[in-house]
Amino acid sequence: MLKQISALILSFFLLSGCGQAQEPIAGLSEAVIIDVRTNEEWQAGHLPDVKLVPWETIVLETDKLNLDKDQTIAVFCRSGNRAGKAMALLNEAGYTKVINLGSLEQAASALNQDIVK
Repeated sequence: MLKQISALILSFFLLSGCGQAQEPIAGLSEAVIIDVRTNEEWQAGHLPDVKLVPWETIVLETDKLNLDKDQTIAVFCRSGNRAGKAMALLNEAGYTKVINLGSLEQAASALNQDIVK
């Protein structure tokens, strides 16, 4: 329960813009980064070396990657809403370190990457 509350608080700060501070997010350098938008959104602009997994299939696809349930996973979408849904599904599936990076732009800032178009 404490992990879920912590994840919700982190998500709030990221979505409210407070998560865009200059401080890097702990564990992000080792995280598996997943874009949970649609293929059409991906084609319009995406981050390099990021996996595309629509949020509805996040648990199935993440399980196929054979990740440790304690592996840090960071998700993002257009606004942070679907990333929040994906985060909740992953938490329910037993993944313990899921971060909602918010929007594509917020994720690009947090990862210090440019959006590829």
